[in-house]
Amino acid sequence: MYIPVKTDFMCTILNKKKIIDQNLVTHGSCDAFQDNDTKYEKVKFSNLDKSHCSSSGKYKVGKRDYSSWGIKVKYWLEGLDETNSNAQNRVVVLHSWNAVADKEIFPRYSPLSWGCPAVSDNIMQTLDAKLQATEKPVLLWIVD
Repeated sequence: MYIPVKTDFMCTILNKKKIIDQNLVTHGSCDAFQDNDTKYEKVKFSNLDKSHCSSSGKYKVGKRDYSSWGIKVKYWLEGLDETNSNAQNRVVVLHSWNAVADKEIFPRYSPLSWGCPAVSDNIMQTLDAKLQATEKPVLLWIVD
């Protein structure tokens, strides 16, 4: 399973080179909590601790764990590139957040996280079931 996360807030799940699901995902605010009333022209990325930015690159989706956000489930992310090698130290994880919508809310945009790729609670329930059902490593790719 391959989950690319684009900065246009879309998460696509591929299986055998076929799209099997697409959903919204949010990314890091970079400076401070913001409601994100308007879409940024250019997303900022950082691998620095306390930057509150998302880090671009490929991640191996790791261990399932308890989260204080959303449906209380998170997946540890292991950065596989130089641009996200600090992900575990920064506690950048895949989790749900009740502030993320299931569908686009145009003209508004999903709120920004503090660096983690976050999906809606409903989407995380679907992702969680799929991630628990797979025995193969899962790649998450945050791209610009």
